[in-house]
Amino acid sequence: MEHGDSKVDLVHRNEAPASRILIVAVGICALIAIVSVIIAAVALSRPSTPNITVNGGTVSGGTTGASGGSSGASSARAAVSSTNGGRVWGIQVGHDFAIQEYINTTGYLAGFHLDLIDAVCTAAGANCYSIWDQYTNCWDSEVGQHSHGGQALLDSWYDACTGWAQNVGRIQVFGFSKPFVKNAAIYLHFKTGSTYNENDVTGKTIGFLDSWIPDEKCLEQTTVTGANAITVKHFATTDALNTAIQNGQVDAGFASGKSMKAFDKVLTKSTKIYSCSIQGLSMMTRKDSDFNAMWNRGFDKIVSNGKFKELCKKSSQTHGSEARGQFVDCVDT
Repeated sequence: MEHGDSKVDLVHRNEAPASRILIVAVGICALIAIVSVIIAAVALSRPSTPNITVNGGTVSGGTTGASGGSSGASSARAAVSSTNGGRVWGIQVGHDFAIQEYINTTGYLAGFHLDLIDAVCTAAGANCYSIWDQYTNCWDSEVGQHSHGGQALLDSWYDACTGWAQNVGRIQVFGFSKPFVKNAAIYLHFKTGSTYNENDVTGKTIGFLDSWIPDEKCLEQTTVTGANAITVKHFATTDALNTAIQNGQVDAGFASGKSMKAFDKVLTKSTKIYSCSIQGLSMMTRKDSDFNAMWNRGFDKIVSNGKFKELCKKSSQTHGSEARGQFVDCVDT
């Protein structure tokens, strides 16, 4: 009888810790369940598309674009974002290219190129944003050297540079989209009222814009005598080049008429027109990028639905001025 009582007592002693273990296990499971619910709630509250901050504005889904030449706030978010949550494309835009790229009266980027980016990316259903950067980060040129790819585009700081004409040098480095603006005419620009010989520049000092197609190699391809016997100077902006022409630092500038449009009253263009391009203005990308496939798809859509012609026509009203020019010379479609 005593032996039987000891067995019962042993069973009760063993049941007590087992019960405590079960309670602890249930508590841990409950805690894990609560944490899971909290994590799920946080995830559901987050946006399904990425937020993109551009020029001080945040884009989160929907469409935001640069829609006005001097409207200010609308141009502050020169970007487009679709709701598909896909890849985000970065697109470089400059500020020193007549009606196509400029800074408006409120300090924001504006121009035909920004309107085109908005329309094409929207048509392609693509997430795009624009970013200002120096032209030399897309394509660079140095005195006495062949022009070469810019660091930013080569290193994929962004996916594409906007409005770059195609020439023999560039197509060996980068890929290009379908052109959307015709080649710009190139001239020798002289100070109005000065004495010059546009057919012979032997021994003269000629100014060029950094990274633009009309470089010294381009001049050497023309019929101008002495093009390989000049002193070369490069300038970062059109203002700087014009100033150098006016103060005699250079005898002439070699640049497109469109880029120097703002100085028509103080510069005289050569009677001869030159060109070093093989295709018009396009999007310029790394050759291993699939950006151009997306861009061409969207571009084809706005060409077929008439949006492209509408943008070209509207640009004179939206962005035109005496200094910037009154129209964009869009490709025929």
